[in-house]
Amino acid sequence: MELPLQTIVDYFGSNDICLGIVSKTGAERFQVQGVTSQTEKVTPKQVIATYGSAGKDSLQALAKTMNSIRETMNGIDLDLLYEDLKEQTESKGLHAICKDYFGNEDSVSLSAMARKLSEDTLRFKRMGFDFVPRTTEEIEEILRLRALRAEKAAARERSINWLQSLLSSSEPSSVPQEQETLVKQLTDYLMLGFNSEGIAILSTLQSKTPLRELIIKILHKVNRFPEGADEFLLANGIHAGFSPKTLEAAEHLVQYVPDATREDYSNRIVFSIDDEETRDIDDALSCVINDDGTISVGIYIADPASFIEKDSPLDEAAVERPLSMYLPTTTVPMFPEIISYNYASLVQNDIRPCLAFNATYDNEGELLDWSLASAQVKITRRLSYHEADELIANGSDDIARSLQALHHLSRKLLKIREEDGAVTLNRPDLKIRVRNNEIYISNENTDTPSHNLVSEFMILCNNLAARYALVNDIPVIYRAQEKPSEPVYSVRPYEPCFFDQQVRKMRRTHLSTYPAPHFGLGLDLYTQVSSPLRRYADLVIQRQLSAHLRKLPLPYRQEELFVILDNVDKTSAQNKSLQREADNYWVLEFIRRNRIGAIFNATVVRQEGSLTLAEIDELYARGIVFTRDRVKLGERIRVKIRESHPETARLLMDIME
Repeated sequence: MELPLQTIVDYFGSNDICLGIVSKTGAERFQVQGVTSQTEKVTPKQVIATYGSAGKDSLQALAKTMNSIRETMNGIDLDLLYEDLKEQTESKGLHAICKDYFGNEDSVSLSAMARKLSEDTLRFKRMGFDFVPRTTEEIEEILRLRALRAEKAAARERSINWLQSLLSSSEPSSVPQEQETLVKQLTDYLMLGFNSEGIAILSTLQSKTPLRELIIKILHKVNRFPEGADEFLLANGIHAGFSPKTLEAAEHLVQYVPDATREDYSNRIVFSIDDEETRDIDDALSCVINDDGTISVGIYIADPASFIEKDSPLDEAAVERPLSMYLPTTTVPMFPEIISYNYASLVQNDIRPCLAFNATYDNEGELLDWSLASAQVKITRRLSYHEADELIANGSDDIARSLQALHHLSRKLLKIREEDGAVTLNRPDLKIRVRNNEIYISNENTDTPSHNLVSEFMILCNNLAARYALVNDIPVIYRAQEKPSEPVYSVRPYEPCFFDQQVRKMRRTHLSTYPAPHFGLGLDLYTQVSSPLRRYADLVIQRQLSAHLRKLPLPYRQEELFVILDNVDKTSAQNKSLQREADNYWVLEFIRRNRIGAIFNATVVRQEGSLTLAEIDELYARGIVFTRDRVKLGERIRVKIRESHPETARLLMDIME
């Protein structure tokens, strides 16, 4: 059907029946404009009727046509029509219904009948151009559902009114029986992150107070705030404890007993490198310089999969908190302490199960050979980053020589990755600790030889894990990142404005069921297994590899993996955001307590109209700068702290003239 321009058409639109004029023709679809300037693309299958040319006065023609349609609609007796159609055994199309009712099927009759039947959604359902009368049972069910919706809407309105009254009052209140479910839903969201109708109801209040803080306020007002809970953690969506069921399951575990079926590396000189306060140690390294000048590297990854079965209570608990969080006030581990800090952790002088990656390199960083084994290992020495850096710089014992060789090799590996496009985009880290309500902040230099070598060999470990899965046809989820449309450059040393520019160019990493390049790392394929005590996604992939190594059935199918990791990644992203929020809160609280009126060097990082945002040195906090002068993006300025509001994440500063 190809209609001439200016033809009046009546058609089934996306939500309603519409009358309009053809403004652009086409063989498969055409463009229709109604009484407004808005147009819609229409296919011939949508057309109910045509009315010829609109002529010069299109609005008058549309109005005249609509009046004719409405007059005909007024004469249709739907009660009689429904009873007649209900008695017929076969459904009828619109044309047949019009012919039976009017004796003809002209355009006005078709439009009037289609509109009249479409209005009565209780007794008629439309299927294309067919209008089927509903049975008495169907009508009764629809009426029942409508009544339920009406009652639900009324109950929702009563809940909204109660919340508004509660929040506007300065007095404490009891909970009416009808609102008990609502209060429980709000508590469940605060403690466990469960979304519900109660959260949707609370969101309608459009309060300026953040949702979690609003719930805390409500629970205090009705004397239902959970006893012993940390208010700040809950305000940030974090609950550090475990359920009794999870703790009981952890207590029933037994410590690892050396297993003769695993490769035994307990006699190797193996060391871990972590922050001094770290207790969940899930990786360690070894290095041997061979007589022919090649370097043999060992990477040992903790094996919590040997303790925690898929779908067990401990596994279910980890799914709910799939990322260990290291907060200023506390650590929220993915597993109970007996697992994270003891049984599965690579504790010094104790034999522990692990996945062992063995790789041999020449002096130029070319990979000569590698293997993956289900193994057991004993950590010879636990090192802090500071201790490892000292050994790299000045040490002379076996561990020092191993570290020096690893440092040399890691630089080669990084250079190779950078030649393949890898970029380094890291912000400086702050070490923030809150103890007995005192805030301690120090700069954490992560651009050191020990930090860099650990990072490089964990990247290697994950790359080799992806290779092993590919070669052995093991279903895993790969992590990929597409190449940006613009060139991206590494940021060394850190400069906030340039850093922001480069980060904005990067595309998001995504999950893939097939191997694909990871641009940011400069690798052709990549997965993650290097932190199974801290990231649930790593544990899932580790289970696949461990099962294959030990010749056991694989625990996950490909499609199952994707669903699990997609959900886990979304939760992990939320937890990372909460961790950043907690860090920022305590930095701003530190400023509020100790730095009001202090002067800092800062960098302008954003300008939006009259709004200027700058990042201060040392603490890397960002805030609004009040200035009469125009400043440039990236400009270095001096600022004086005016106000700090951690609860609203606002920092206000004055520029120094």
